[in-house]
Amino acid sequence: MNRIQVNRDLPDGIYTLEDIFVNLKTVEILFKVFQSQEVLDDVFENTSVMVDGSSHYMHVKNEDASIVVGKDHLKNSEKKILYLDIIHELVHVKQQRQGLDLYDSSYAYVDRPTEIEAYEIAVEEARRLGMKDDEIFEYLHVEWISPDEHKRLASHVGVQV
Repeated sequence: MNRIQVNRDLPDGIYTLEDIFVNLKTVEILFKVFQSQEVLDDVFENTSVMVDGSSHYMHVKNEDASIVVGKDHLKNSEKKILYLDIIHELVHVKQQRQGLDLYDSSYAYVDRPTEIEAYEIAVEEARRLGMKDDEIFEYLHVEWISPDEHKRLASHVGVQV
């Protein structure tokens, strides 16, 4: 993660992954996610990233697999959190390219297979970075889930509460 640079002070607009996350394409976990250099190259060439002052955190648009990054999140969040978030969102890019519905409302957020897979990869990378379960548990918290859902998500992805 040390070789990755994050360009934090970008105005609202559309960018490439490399414009924002310099050297991201070289991280090993992405080879695991995309399973070939050719696919990884294609993702980096064809995935647009929108920096948006009205958005929070990051998400992937189901229609075209573009990534939206909240301007405040980009500017103010810890580099490690931004890194884990972009890894998580790139798993969603892969899923969208496979034709999966990223926002299947027949599941609760914490039970949605696409979310579980994306969080599993992020948790694997968090552990590789040396994060302990209490820190990862904190990372898994988002405002739109209840404390019980938070614990359920942690359980789904093998994080001790």
